[in-house]
Amino acid sequence: IPQTTRQSTESKAVFFEGDYALTDQLTLTLGGRYTEDKKVSRQFDNLNTGPDHPRETWDEFTPRIGARYEVNDNVMVYATYSKGYRSGGFNGRVDSQDAARQAYDPETVNNYELGFKSQLMNNRMRFNGAAFLMKYDDKQEELQLPSEGATGQKTVVVNAADATIKGIELEVLAYIAAGLSLRANIGYLDTEYDEFSYTNVGGDLVDLSGLDFRRSPDINGTLDATYEWPIGGGNAWVRGSYHFLGEHFVDVSNAPELANDDQHLIDLSINYEVNGYKFSVYGRNLTDEDGYAHGFDVSGLWAYAIPRAPRTWGLEFSYQFGDQ
Repeated sequence: IPQTTRQSTESKAVFFEGDYALTDQLTLTLGGRYTEDKKVSRQFDNLNTGPDHPRETWDEFTPRIGARYEVNDNVMVYATYSKGYRSGGFNGRVDSQDAARQAYDPETVNNYELGFKSQLMNNRMRFNGAAFLMKYDDKQEELQLPSEGATGQKTVVVNAADATIKGIELEVLAYIAAGLSLRANIGYLDTEYDEFSYTNVGGDLVDLSGLDFRRSPDINGTLDATYEWPIGGGNAWVRGSYHFLGEHFVDVSNAPELANDDQHLIDLSINYEVNGYKFSVYGRNLTDEDGYAHGFDVSGLWAYAIPRAPRTWGLEFSYQFGDQ
């Protein structure tokens, strides 16, 4: 059943950021951004949404405050606070002209982060880490809901009242021999909708509070190795990587049929670059790991998902113009 939607968006913003050295080792960063968004719903199913064309305007100031301290020439620690903002809007895949006139709210997030960065062993090793906390207000999530209209379902953005992300990330890069480097990173992530409920068709209250974010495994990590050497006036390298993703859901409602088990992904590439030309032979997902990349639970009636690409081999060629 064809549906036509037409909307318009206008966005304006100004921003600034500056550093001030309080001492030779301590630097303070202050910044901010003021954003104003205007959106208009103009058409739904080849009908104007009304002579007034419903419109909404939102504005938000989002600050950024940070400090970094140079412990020595090789180690730096930092702390930051920043606020993020995403404007509201009008849904485009709805079931009635009235629904096309109803706007959803903006979302905001307060982000707190503590971390360190270091260059060790005569710059042969880089070791970085961070811990973060993100608190969402009115987080936007897209849902497929049942409808009494002709299509039987609608796609709408619903605001979750409160949500939290917290986690830790560690990263290390080491040059262990001539031409050979190893890189590893690991992350721990804890996500949860603190309060998330909406009213379904017929007035039923659906409560998703306590569920995990989609595509957010508790543990993820990567280990890769690269060996490179000069040859024929250019540079060649071989890279292999292993990527781990823990159990996770790929839809908002945490439908069990849209859950991924642990994922173990192995990639390999052989590359050569000379005079701006680059040639690559690659293999991705070499163990042919099954899994979902994205999924939707449609109105509680059925579910569908986009599968992860299977084992893939390929050739790639590129050329970089201009100065190298």
